[in-house]
Amino acid sequence: MLNMQPSPRPAEPSRSSRSEPAPQVMRPGRPLQGQTAPLPQRVPQATPLLRQNLTSGRFEIEVVLLPGFPLFDLAALCDTFDAANRQAERIIFSWRLLSPDGKPVANALGALTAVHGAIDAQRQPDNILLLSSGDLAGTDKLQAWLRQTVARHGHVLASGAAVGLMAKAGLLSAKACTAHWSAQDALLEAWPDLNLSDRLYVAQDRRLTCAGGKALIDFALACTAAALGEGTTRKVADALNHDRLRPGSESQHASPAGIRGIHNRVLLKAIEVIEANLAEPMSTEDLADAAGICPRQLQRLFKRQFGMPPGQFAMQRRLLKARQLLHQTEMSITEVGVALGFVSLSHFSRCYAKAFGRQPRQDRLRLICA
Repeated sequence: MLNMQPSPRPAEPSRSSRSEPAPQVMRPGRPLQGQTAPLPQRVPQATPLLRQNLTSGRFEIEVVLLPGFPLFDLAALCDTFDAANRQAERIIFSWRLLSPDGKPVANALGALTAVHGAIDAQRQPDNILLLSSGDLAGTDKLQAWLRQTVARHGHVLASGAAVGLMAKAGLLSAKACTAHWSAQDALLEAWPDLNLSDRLYVAQDRRLTCAGGKALIDFALACTAAALGEGTTRKVADALNHDRLRPGSESQHASPAGIRGIHNRVLLKAIEVIEANLAEPMSTEDLADAAGICPRQLQRLFKRQFGMPPGQFAMQRRLLKARQLLHQTEMSITEVGVALGFVSLSHFSRCYAKAFGRQPRQDRLRLICA
């Protein structure tokens, strides 16, 4: 006879004898039982280099020209954006040329460049590009307009020497920035706290700085890539005979290997050490030790490559740096000599005259009177 009674329940084990629950298997994409699914992590988005106009959908740029601006910089940006528009067969990038008073502006070649109008403080531009020489006199109203633009979430870009205008407007305080390598000493003399780098272009908090020249082509191509994609950008670069898309983080300076065709690692290391110690000249023995080679071999390498010993090569580099400081900063001749490790003003003047055919004072006076 079948027993229809339910089977008796087994005795419940005591709390101390209970075994730990079996581990649950974690399946991809599914939370464990009793747990909530984790929120998807947001991937941080890079701030766009240019601000897009919400009404037109275009990237509209107000290009401010100041006396002595480099014509190549203007052409580099506008020609690249024009090529991008032609590839897209529609207007993606547009620009207007402005001057403080609406009058034509003399560029670095002395020719007048016509503009579309004057700066309008009531206008709220999406993007401003500054092109100028190092002369920033009479720009107080322009500086106020730049500060107002950044406060209203517009983007301000300065190229080359115009980076000084952003610094003077107080827009680069505690911000990473760059400028053309030849202008950096003068900028640091005027604003010692600038966080300058050797990069082609830098963007931080709607403040953009660029080395100028070909670096503006790289900047414009990066904007094109963000708007139209990599494929179209390569076609634009090909149309400009621009062989490589350089990122903004790349150095302005080509390596010694690229400049002089040098491939010997020891020689490259020695040149790097010389460049890093212009203010404190090193003996051949110390330089050889830093390069990992004996002094005699180092002498032979420099003779074969440059036709001179390492000490003479280092002196050339120091004097070229001294000339740059005399031409681009307001440092006194004595200060320049001391900064580059010359023991006396007379020693500095003799070496300088031997290298360039005139005394430092004559060279600076010649530049001022030119």
